[in-house]
Amino acid sequence: MKLILNSRDELMSIDLSQVVYFLADGNFTRIVFDNKLILTAGIGMSKMEKLLSEFIVKTRSHVLMMRAGKSHIINVSKIVQVNVLKQQVLLAGGTGILFTVNISREAAKQLKELLAKKNV
Repeated sequence: MKLILNSRDELMSIDLSQVVYFLADGNFTRIVFDNKLILTAGIGMSKMEKLLSEFIVKTRSHVLMMRAGKSHIINVSKIVQVNVLKQQVLLAGGTGILFTVNISREAAKQLKELLAKKNV
């Protein structure tokens, strides 16, 4: 699945299967890919969430992306471990690449519950 970000000055074609997570950075959003590439989009996180709304599902059905607190949107299929006590999510990138993301306790609980439900 591709997300097209088109602004006055540039166009970005984002393959969502390669995105590990989105990170809020003021009025910008950093897009972190599984090969450690980081692109910066000229839109804020709330607008990015609206663009991704068809991929962010809040039910037990297919979920590709999930908002994890104010600063992150995480690719659920990349989650390796959720640690509620440490408030961290471990995400798999490319071969041998792991990403650790610090999130709120509430966001960690929600991710853990989502993954537990998917496994049932």
